[in-house]
Amino acid sequence: MKTILTILFASLTLLSCSKEEHPRVEYKVSSSGSALIAYTMVTPSVRQETVSGSWDVSFRHSKGGNVFLSAINTGIGTTSISVYVNKELLYTETTQIPGGLIEISEVLP
Repeated sequence: MKTILTILFASLTLLSCSKEEHPRVEYKVSSSGSALIAYTMVTPSVRQETVSGSWDVSFRHSKGGNVFLSAINTGIGTTSISVYVNKELLYTETTQIPGGLIEISEVLP
């Protein structure tokens, strides 16, 4: 019984350490019109999408890793981009200018 508890405790400790080293990153975009977004996740390859309304994606990334999210407000209205780490808002940008570019390019703490 003591061995089982020791193994269980060790497993939980390893899992919690893994989550701290690789926090959950979430990108959120909200656009009352439309926006062209570009972003990277774990690799530096850039992905692009057109967004109307709300959009989000989440992934695990290493501490000290780069996050990149940008948007061009292609319509009339407001476009906002945000980066959350472990459900805590770290960065946000907003524009109401048609054709306005907003960008978050940071290193994870």
